[in-house]
Amino acid sequence: SAIANYEGLMAAKKKEIGTLQAQIEEGMTRIGNLGVQLAAMNNDLEDTNEALAADQKFVKELEEGCATKTAEWEEIKKTRAEELL
Repeated sequence: SAIANYEGLMAAKKKEIGTLQAQIEEGMTRIGNLGVQLAAMNNDLEDTNEALAADQKFVKELEEGCATKTAEWEEIKKTRAEELL
């Protein structure tokens, strides 16, 4: 009877250990997958920040170019108006 109880308890504990090991392995796999996803997201963030910086530089250059062209156009309009007088 004591031997049967012992064997039953050991079988239950072995089953519990197997279940816990499976949970640990699942958790480790999930942690590994999340690490890979995090690295990919960090790379995407870095690429996005570089693209943003390039776009902001382009906008600044466009604004400067437009300001120059606007000033040139105002000068052309002024010169034409003077020529018509």
